[in-house]
Amino acid sequence: MKQRNLTAQELEFKDREREVRRLELDLDFKKHELEVKRGKAELERQRLRIDQEKAKLQEDESKLKDQLKRLEACEADFHDNGSDIIRLAISKNFRRGMICTKESELSGDANALQRYRYEQYVYEQDLDEKDDDRLAEFLDTETRLREIAQQVIRLKDQFEKDPIRIAEELIEAQKEYTRTEFKWSMIRSCFSGYLERAFEYWRGDPRWYMHRVLREDCARRGGCCGRGCGCCLDRKLELTHERGAGHCTVECGCCQEARGYELSNEEKKAFSIRYAVSEDGKKDVELKDAPPKIVNDGNQHEESMEDNVMRYEFSEGGVAQYKLYRDLPDVTDDEAEFTDDEYAEEDEEDPYYRRISLASIWGLVDGNFEDPFDLIDQEPFVGETDSTMTERD
Repeated sequence: MKQRNLTAQELEFKDREREVRRLELDLDFKKHELEVKRGKAELERQRLRIDQEKAKLQEDESKLKDQLKRLEACEADFHDNGSDIIRLAISKNFRRGMICTKESELSGDANALQRYRYEQYVYEQDLDEKDDDRLAEFLDTETRLREIAQQVIRLKDQFEKDPIRIAEELIEAQKEYTRTEFKWSMIRSCFSGYLERAFEYWRGDPRWYMHRVLREDCARRGGCCGRGCGCCLDRKLELTHERGAGHCTVECGCCQEARGYELSNEEKKAFSIRYAVSEDGKKDVELKDAPPKIVNDGNQHEESMEDNVMRYEFSEGGVAQYKLYRDLPDVTDDEAEFTDDEYAEEDEEDPYYRRISLASIWGLVDGNFEDPFDLIDQEPFVGETDSTMTERD
């Protein structure tokens, strides 16, 4: 009986052990379920963080792409307009440095003095909103004086071939020179203030036109500065043609000899327009129709300009007209945007005009701070030519 009771207790104990074990297993399973749920929640949180970080990276990537596009645009703009941007920066820094500076304080530095005068002149032009800057017209008038002076030299060298005809052409050339010189004087009389002082200072050296920039320009156009003849420095001018001193034009006899043939009147006009510095002489100007052949250039006595039509009248009664085509943007004043706080896009200078006018009027070169008079030299400059003015057949 006692043994039977013990067995029953053992069985009951074992049942309880199994129940406890089952409860432990249930508890472990629930714990595992909780851990799995926590793991899933953590994975979800991590996924959300990854999605957020991915979205942030995509946003940053988009911003970087936009910045890259802007940098590429800036790089392209600098490639096209880098020299103007640098020039503008130098010009601004120079003006800031010249604040409260007196002109007399710069007398020992020719470059600083001329640059100061130039900046003051440009500032006054902008301040007064002047649009009557005639420097380009003045420089083209000087070129015309050189053309006539060189034409006279060439005609005299050919005098024995046809004395009567050449004598008549010389008379007409002298008349044309007198008229052109009067035009030169009229424009020159308009110079005042900083411009006049800078002009007188620079032109005080009779060899001013042997400035390196002007000599390089002559050589590249196929002129005598690209050869060793020395014509530009020592041209045999008439005593009354001293304002015709300077570099080669389409009328230079030495260039004609080097070329091996004489340019036609049409070719001379085309080259004169191509290398002019005034607005109507920009290199992109084209003549719609070739001008009629002119038997005698000296017969021209009047030239007038109206809008985009050039009109020539001749003493014999003939008239020739040309239509000028300019690649100018069709932008209204309201649409014009400023590329800088001080300068409007529409006011940008033609690079060729700026280079030639800076050297001819002021003796200056963009980005160069040497004494202008040190840039005057006499050695032959042999450079590349972009002109057919001296090409041979």
